[in-house]
Amino acid sequence: MANRGTAELTIDAGRRAGLLQGLRELWWFRTLVLAFAERDVRVKYKQAVLGFAWAVLQPLGFLAVFSLFFGRVARISGDGVPYSAFALSALVPWLFLQTAVMQGAQSLLTDAGLVRKVYFPREVPVLGAVLSAGLDFVIAFGLLLALGPALGMHLSLMTALAIPLWLALALLASGVALAVGALNVYYRDFRYALPFLIQLWMFGSPVVYPLSAVPAGWRPYYVTLNPAAGLLDGFRHVTALGSLPDWNVTAVAVAVSALVALLGYWLFKRIEPGFADAI
Repeated sequence: MANRGTAELTIDAGRRAGLLQGLRELWWFRTLVLAFAERDVRVKYKQAVLGFAWAVLQPLGFLAVFSLFFGRVARISGDGVPYSAFALSALVPWLFLQTAVMQGAQSLLTDAGLVRKVYFPREVPVLGAVLSAGLDFVIAFGLLLALGPALGMHLSLMTALAIPLWLALALLASGVALAVGALNVYYRDFRYALPFLIQLWMFGSPVVYPLSAVPAGWRPYYVTLNPAAGLLDGFRHVTALGSLPDWNVTAVAVAVSALVALLGYWLFKRIEPGFADAI
């Protein structure tokens, strides 16, 4: 008797999967992404005395340094709010982006043993790492909501827009992590260059300075080349400033983030067949 209600999965290791086929297969393995994310969270905080408190201490530490050196010494403008509120509003999403890209890019090498021996879509560890970074974001965002009014943030109903902005940021992080993670399998130089490149990316983004510091005529090009800039500026508007983001800037940032995710996934699937041998 033929079995009904079962799905047949055919694996051909010698061919590159198309994007639609890859996305369909990824959907079948969606629970595995959650499993990897849960595993990453457990490993990250295993035997850590402070545990999840590190997700709070990290933004607080950066906030103290930024407020002292950039707020008081360099006297960078806070766009109408105290500099501590200004800095925290971009630090929380930036730290998520930084963590997601760093962990996602290293995940294939971290799970090299599984990649060599067990079949699953190779993007699963990368996306699991990005998703696990989302827990730190949730905790840090809770800190922002609790501490923000005391720092001078103008929290309002607009703050709810931080959720779709985070989704766009996760899309950008996934695209970058997939591309760098795939290249990292073949060229281990990325492992050493990535921390440096991430630092350059931070100072090239409006984390310590406002987007208004960029000349108006250059902003469309700036946001196109660095979509994180538009998303971070959006976060700052809906949290610290209590206003709607600049929709033109945000639209460009979201569109480019989606393009980065698509290109990153395309590159990943294109060079995926040799992972098991190269890793």
